[in-house]
Parts: sequence; structure tokens; C-alpha cells
Amino acid sequence: MAKNRIGLQFKGWKELMAGIDKVAGESGLKQATEDALKASKQHVDSKVNSVMVKGNMPARGKYWRGGETKKSLRKDMTVNWQGFTAEIKVGFDLEKSGLKSIFLMYGTPRMSKVDALYDAFYGKKTKAEIRKIQKEAIQKYIERNL
Repeated sequence: MAKNRIGLQFKGWKELMAGIDKVAGESGLKQATEDALKASKQHVDSKVNSVMVKGNMPARGKYWRGGETKKSLRKDMTVNWQGFTAEIKVGFDLEKSGLKSIFLMYGTPRMSKVDALYDAFYGKKTKAEIRKIQKEAIQKYIERNL
């Protein structure tokens, strides 16, 4: 089973986090990280929601059945900590959607993939936007609390 997760991805994040750790300690470090991860997830979710419309689906939405796959998008915003590693789950819940989301993202021999859906998770533009969003979220934390 694939594991979609977002981590801190911008240049200089180690230096920023070290500065927060010096000033605010571990609790400040965790809060800044959680703020950045939640902002990233919100951005990816909004991109996926804008792509998941009838007109973007294979066969121009001929077989669209009301967005069952769209409803299986993970809405949980909890950040899981394992030691000093934080993660937030993004993407579709395979328990609810089954393989439909995988077929939409990667295609099948008879069905072309939905390029925009794949790009909403893994595209270069999305990764660049996430870097910017994470950096801004951590800088906002610094401005508010330090």
C-alpha cells in the first residue's frame, strides 16, 4: 500500500527550525512544524478538489457516478509524531475508494490517466508551491510567537 505523506521540503528548513528550537524549545518546534504541514495538506486538498470534476475524468465523465472517489479524500488534519519525525497523511483513503483513485492517477490499459490529478500530488509545480507555503507558514509562526 502506498504511503502519501508530506514533509518539510524547502531549502534552509533545518536552520529555521534550529533557531525556533533555541528560542521556543521543543513545543515551539512542534507547533511550527504542524502549522507548515497542515498548510501543505490544505493546499494539496484544494488542488485535488478542483481537479475531481466530471469534465476532467476519463471519457469526459461518461462514467462519473457522483464523486465517490472524491469523497474518499482524507480529511483528517492530525499530525502524527514518531520521535522527532512528523507526518500528515494526504491523498485518498484506499479503504473507502479501493483502487479507483490509483486507476485515475496512473491509468489502465484501456483508460488514460488524469494528468492533472497526478500533478496535484506529485507535480513539479505543486512541490514548488508546497515549499513556498511551508516556508511562509513557519515564518508566520516566528512572527506571531517569537
